[in-house]
Amino acid sequence: MLSNSMVPMVGIVDTAVMGRMGAPEWIAATAVGAILFSSIYWVFGFLRMGTGGLVAQAYGAGKLQEAGQVTVRAMGIAIVLGALLILLQVPLLKLGLAALEDSNDWKALTATYFSVRILSAPATLTVYVLLGTLIGLQKMTQVLILQFLLNLLNVALTIALFAYTSLGIAGVAWATVISEYTTLFAGLFMLRKVLAQALSNRPLNSWLWDLTAARRYFSISGNLFIRTLCLTLAFYWMTVLGSRISVGVLAVNTVLLHLVHFASYCMDGYAHAIESLTGYAVGKRSQMLFKRAVKAAIELAVITALAFAVAYLLAGEYLVSLMTTESSVQELAKTWLPWVILAPVTGIASFLLDGIFIGATRTAEMRNGMLISLLVFAIASVALVPTMGNHGVWLSYHILLIVRAITLIRYWPSLNIEFADTSR
Repeated sequence: MLSNSMVPMVGIVDTAVMGRMGAPEWIAATAVGAILFSSIYWVFGFLRMGTGGLVAQAYGAGKLQEAGQVTVRAMGIAIVLGALLILLQVPLLKLGLAALEDSNDWKALTATYFSVRILSAPATLTVYVLLGTLIGLQKMTQVLILQFLLNLLNVALTIALFAYTSLGIAGVAWATVISEYTTLFAGLFMLRKVLAQALSNRPLNSWLWDLTAARRYFSISGNLFIRTLCLTLAFYWMTVLGSRISVGVLAVNTVLLHLVHFASYCMDGYAHAIESLTGYAVGKRSQMLFKRAVKAAIELAVITALAFAVAYLLAGEYLVSLMTTESSVQELAKTWLPWVILAPVTGIASFLLDGIFIGATRTAEMRNGMLISLLVFAIASVALVPTMGNHGVWLSYHILLIVRAITLIRYWPSLNIEFADTSR
């Protein structure tokens, strides 16, 4: 939870810095730029999730060298994909901005932000792999240190470059680039023994190009890719809908989504823990360990979700004021703040189920459930937004969370069958 809470802090600080520029266009530009990268990178979230599940299972089976080999193969994939993103940056930016309401002011600022931050793509994707490996190995302290380094450095550089240079929004992007590469080298240092053990298995060709292992990784990753793409499209569509209402609504939704994401990332700490423990239980073939981990995760996560809801009920307006001094944005935020208060409770079931299914590498079920959820979300948004406006956007988001949980619960009986052969 501590490590995950660091992730949304970057966006919150970026918004707080841009929220002091005196116009909502600055918030909107940073928001859209950040959302574009979140959308792009989330699509490749399988590099963390797929790696984490496979590493956890190898670790549970006592095959540490195999865990390292999974990491090395995934790192190679991450570097290639990162380089491709840099090469394709122009069409990616055009595609990302195509559906948004035209506004040359903030779109020009977004283009500046995008052209700099895309340089961090290879580092960002490789860090996903390293984090997945650390989670799979249950090294949560190292995960916390890496996230702390990444986000603290990013926050410090963002504030410094904004305050002491004339880089403006480009400085916000450069802060992220520098932070990502610094974190990459720190992560490689943390996993040096695991990586060295994997690379000591010679010849490298005997396992690096193992077709069976590669097919399994891409099978798991392909399902996660589709699942994450669907989720990314849902968040992107929320941004599109907000931009079409007004730039003020786009700015408000950005601020409110930061609060939602902060709670979500914190509660995802339980998802990551249950992901690691589920994978470990699969590797050991222990149904008892699996059930104990699930029970503990549910109890703690529900309490945490309720705590976030109460915290946002009591301090939501104050937290909004910390992110922007723009009075119009602060006033509009009060209208839709109740949706933020409800979000932790609505979303906790889907977060936990994601972690369980990732750890069990049951990604086909996740893919199928997300396809259904996206379809229901799209129908809801088309039906609700014309009559309810931004309330319709937020109601559609909550429907998405609920349907995600329902579709995965449907597959729960088949998940337990995997452990039916043992009560250990």
